[in-house]
Amino acid sequence: MEIYNATGKTKTDELRITRAIGALGIAMSQPFSALTNETISAYIERADGNNTDILSNISLKAFLAGSVAESPAIFQNSAGCSALCEICENGSVVLQETEAIRLKLENLKSAVNYELHGIEYPNYSPETVQWSRKNLLIGETQRKIMVENEELVVIENPDGIQEIVVTYQNGLTVKYTRKEMDFLSRDLDPIKIVDQDATTLKGRTQYDFPGLLNFPLVGVASVDFKKISEQAVQLYLKNDSQSYS
Repeated sequence: MEIYNATGKTKTDELRITRAIGALGIAMSQPFSALTNETISAYIERADGNNTDILSNISLKAFLAGSVAESPAIFQNSAGCSALCEICENGSVVLQETEAIRLKLENLKSAVNYELHGIEYPNYSPETVQWSRKNLLIGETQRKIMVENEELVVIENPDGIQEIVVTYQNGLTVKYTRKEMDFLSRDLDPIKIVDQDATTLKGRTQYDFPGLLNFPLVGVASVDFKKISEQAVQLYLKNDSQSYS
């Protein structure tokens, strides 16, 4: 189901989706590396007014990167890039008769075409995928984040991180250097982007996202980030176990 397809806009209206969908198919006429300040917001509009947040002004490139962790990669060719991004685990969002999913894109490039498609699944699930953001500011050198309910963190500007100290839920504490974070990210998801040549139809794989790093948080209680004072780092936390039933 096509939700949006346009060029020449710097933001969308608030799009209202009344069909039960479980994922967004997102495509654009630019490579993944050209994504800059685009953001995405979405929530489930409930009949009783107790709306369910999914994303609030989350970086579109971080959303795409985190959505393909442990799943099919971002695909791109000379026409642009595309990815499938789940907003619900194991099925489609359950919507009552008067309910809807509200969605908005902002900070778009007017020269780029953006497409959104709602993907419907044959079963329903109460488990939404929810995202939040934390900013490690210039001047900070250390921040401990509690992540017991999170599955993944997408780190924007990972080179601003010197090391992390991870405390697992079993009580074990492990220190990882910046290089070791790369190893664990590639183990989580060895192929990030697949480039397809339009002439030969052959694919070339990329093992890292430019400027981003996916780090697994399953079984983790907290992460203590040690960073370079002069650099800012953004953390996008993905939690796919929030039930709204």
